[in-house]
Amino acid sequence: MSPTSKASQKLAQRAGRKALARTHQVTPRGMTGLGGGRWGSIPQPPGWYGSSAQLCGIYPFSAGTFRPGMGTPLGRDMEVGTAVAGDMKTWYDQGLISSSSMMLFGLNGNGKSSVAQRFMYGMAARGIAPAVFDPIKNEHAEAVAALGGHVVSIGPRSKHRINPLDLGALGEAADRIGGTLGDDMREAAVRQAVDLVALIVQVNRGRPLEDIEDTALGQMVRSVIARVEDPWIKDLLAGFDTPPPEVVAATGRLDAAEFQRDFRSLRDAVIAVAHGDLGYLLGAKESVRLSVGNPGGFCFDTSSIPESNTRLLSAAMLATWSIGFSTIDAHWELSQYDPSIRWGGYLTVQDEFWFPMRAVEGIVDRADRVGRTNRSLGVSELKITHSPKDFLSLTNAKDREAARGFAERSGVLGLMALSRDDLMALSQNVVRLNNREMDLVNSFNSPPGWKAQLDPDGRPLPPPGAGKMLLKIPGQVGIPIQVSLTDLERNKHVTDERSRRTPSRPPASAPEVRS
Repeated sequence: MSPTSKASQKLAQRAGRKALARTHQVTPRGMTGLGGGRWGSIPQPPGWYGSSAQLCGIYPFSAGTFRPGMGTPLGRDMEVGTAVAGDMKTWYDQGLISSSSMMLFGLNGNGKSSVAQRFMYGMAARGIAPAVFDPIKNEHAEAVAALGGHVVSIGPRSKHRINPLDLGALGEAADRIGGTLGDDMREAAVRQAVDLVALIVQVNRGRPLEDIEDTALGQMVRSVIARVEDPWIKDLLAGFDTPPPEVVAATGRLDAAEFQRDFRSLRDAVIAVAHGDLGYLLGAKESVRLSVGNPGGFCFDTSSIPESNTRLLSAAMLATWSIGFSTIDAHWELSQYDPSIRWGGYLTVQDEFWFPMRAVEGIVDRADRVGRTNRSLGVSELKITHSPKDFLSLTNAKDREAARGFAERSGVLGLMALSRDDLMALSQNVVRLNNREMDLVNSFNSPPGWKAQLDPDGRPLPPPGAGKMLLKIPGQVGIPIQVSLTDLERNKHVTDERSRRTPSRPPASAPEVRS
């Protein structure tokens, strides 16, 4: 073979190798070209979500998520599909939020109560008891009963009644502990009773107390509690009929006759509480008492009171707040005193939070004192309402400002289906939302078509925005999640009880509460 033909052959071989290299490329599906073994399609492997404790043994076939991943499983990120987990307690413990609290906004029928129950179940699994104040629909009683908690029904036909002058569990704990701490606890219980009586009188009256009336009523409540062994509303009336000298002196009146003349309208207001619509609910000597330390927590159900009866429902809500939060405080103090009493913390759920504050102006601060615990006790809070308009529509400017502070101080906001106007009000008054976040949350509110959407069993499907929520921490981009219910949650959570034409009754498994 001539030198020329050998050179030509080498050139051809080199060209062939270059052509082969061009056709044989390494790709995610294998090497291309003849004999490369490239797959035309790769089957998608099945995927599961699990905790780090469950998945750590199958590394490297697991992938983490940049979303919060500790605490109560909430759902999937609507944008990237990763799991999202957490709750007020874990986010606070990790330093993600400054307060172990959440304000949940959303229009009816889109899953606010379902989200609340998800937090209840997830936190109860870690020993955090639910403390539920469920005023309108009786949505959570069955869930609390299933956890072994106390369910208390309050209303016109209920056997449970409330004595606003009863010092409750906190007073009992004060007597048991004694000493300086016991004295401080008893004083806290007395202040709670003073605030509750003042709130009830204002709600029933429909207007706030004047400063001197506030002083007179507070001093009278303190005097009655100090003088009478088991005080109740009739003892308070007796105090106005025969004013104690210390009360007369505290109000700056010269004698009992002047006191009775100047505070006749206040006495009439107390009579109205004792003998009017509120009499059956609040005019008894006995009072509901919750046992301290039940790991299943408790639930107050006031759904038998018509929502149209604003005065009665508001008074019942405020009274149950007082009893419930007093029990939580007593539990904490007793757990420090008695090692046999275990403290795991509480998740307080206050549904329709703004309802009693709309009943009469000037009561927001006092209602907050009744409906709160010592914030250092490790109590997580979930307050639920429909819209920021609930507090922006309060008639009193001071009330509006104080109410806005509730939302501003919440560690995290949960935004479900809301109108554009709601979102603008929220962005202007509470936490800044960008346009993309507002568009997303507003899309949750998109109504379904006129044709009913049914599941395979013929039952109506939930609205398009059901279970969709934006978790918003001030200064951070919101996380949109889709919460999906488990079979257990579906079975224990029925919000359309009336439409199913089934009688509403207390859960059979609910432990009895003593009066």
